[in-house]
Amino acid sequence: STAPTSRPTHRPTQPPTDSPTTSPTLDTTTVFYVIADAPYSDDERENIMPRQIDTLGKDAEFLVHVGDLEYAIEDRCEEWAYEIASDILNRSQVPVFVLPGDNDINDCDDIEHGEYMWRKYFRKFDQRWDHDFELTRWGNLDESFSFLHNGVLFFGINIVGGTPYSKSEAQTRHAVHLSKLKNIMKDRYHEYELVILFGHAEPASWHDDLFLGSNGLATFVEDMGKPFLHLHGDWHEWYEVESSFDVDNYLRISLDAGEFAPPIRVMIDSSKKNPVRISRRASDLDVECCSHGWPRLSDDDYDDDDDWDDDGWDDDGR
Repeated sequence: STAPTSRPTHRPTQPPTDSPTTSPTLDTTTVFYVIADAPYSDDERENIMPRQIDTLGKDAEFLVHVGDLEYAIEDRCEEWAYEIASDILNRSQVPVFVLPGDNDINDCDDIEHGEYMWRKYFRKFDQRWDHDFELTRWGNLDESFSFLHNGVLFFGINIVGGTPYSKSEAQTRHAVHLSKLKNIMKDRYHEYELVILFGHAEPASWHDDLFLGSNGLATFVEDMGKPFLHLHGDWHEWYEVESSFDVDNYLRISLDAGEFAPPIRVMIDSSKKNPVRISRRASDLDVECCSHGWPRLSDDDYDDDDDWDDDGWDDDGR
């Protein structure tokens, strides 16, 4: 063994610092999936949708269903339809956030019954999983929520399609949502790089008080200046609207119904200038806006850091 020195060293080792000399690397990547308008038929309930839920990508952090979990005209808002949809979503290996659609409540012959059924089977549905997302619920409108994750500010709000059963109720709800959206986006401005909004309805004239005008959401998004992605169902067909509401940083996408396509995969890397990338997860289903990143970059804006790594990118629906 080595003998000790005859006398102590001149200067003993300094005590450890209170914090590491380098900061840990922040995670800037989020992957999630979104589904809309399903299930509507026996085939969807027995085959298509269970398979879609069972084959979500292993990289999924969460799933969002933006509403219409039954077909009111045929299913008559009977309890079994809500229960089956709930059971299918409950198969998910990751947390599921569920928003109401017009077929779930607004299109029912008995509106109160539809609302009761939706709340019985889907209210705070994500709480069936143990997760770390720190949701803010919105009081009496607790079907709506927000949370911040990896540099992305997420909103899920009750934007219901169809003709409103009560114009005054819709206006009141829109006013509350608009106030919440603005306040949270403003208060947390320095904590996020982009915003993602989930809601059911395709914007129509009875949503003008929410989206349009000098005090509407679109003008506020433009003034805030950060990329804003709005994903919704309702129309059952895929389309993309870049510069929605004539706002350059507002991208709105209508999702395929579940019978036509699997849940979309959305990858966000908030460290990039073009942070949004979307796949419809089938080789014959294209994405114009953001298969290679959105916002689109000009040659002057583009640099090597904006290249996307294709590792793990899945186009075969598994």
